[in-house]
Amino acid sequence: MKRTMVLALLICLGLASTGLAKTWTAEELSEYSQAEIEAMGNDDIQLQIAYWEWRKAEADARIAVLEPQVIPLRETLAGLEAQISQLRSEINALRAEIERLRSAGVMHLIKEGECLWLIASYHVNYNDGSKWPLIYERNRDTISDPNLIYAGHYLWVPLPMLNTYTVIEGDFLGKIAGYSRVYGDRGMWPQLYEGNRDMIRDPNLIYPGQILDIPRSGSFGGSR
Repeated sequence: MKRTMVLALLICLGLASTGLAKTWTAEELSEYSQAEIEAMGNDDIQLQIAYWEWRKAEADARIAVLEPQVIPLRETLAGLEAQISQLRSEINALRAEIERLRSAGVMHLIKEGECLWLIASYHVNYNDGSKWPLIYERNRDTISDPNLIYAGHYLWVPLPMLNTYTVIEGDFLGKIAGYSRVYGDRGMWPQLYEGNRDMIRDPNLIYPGQILDIPRSGSFGGSR
């Protein structure tokens, strides 16, 4: 087959050198499909060459038109990719900070007479005194003996801040606001009141079983 192709090319070259090579217009070449040209095999070599040269010229002309449009698009793409990379980095940093805060828990100001078992037993913490080792493990850097903690010191309770709170017997807004997992500041009870005006008409009257939302729009402390 190679020999046949060589012969065909030599014939074409010979025709071209004698001035007998045929030329085609773009309009004539456009009447052929690519499939038709490829199906010609070793026939009409001149036509095939002319067709592919025409196709290349068409492609080059199209590239010349599109290239000025592509360059600014590439620059825009590079800028967007840089922004995306920056945003991803910021998102990862935020996720890491959220995870750090979640694992940190809330701070508890130790009162006279408290022990780890009692702190764990509070209903706003674990409601289970047997879970005191969770608090101990979180504070091993400051507590050498779990049986020795001191009033006035702070420790971490590894629990997240609350988004809602279910009122129990004996609660009032100031008391609830003072819990570490709420605001850790009794003085912030008005924020609880404002966030629950739909169910609390009188801030001095709340009832067991009510579920209060805990707004986080203001600043809050972390101690009880």
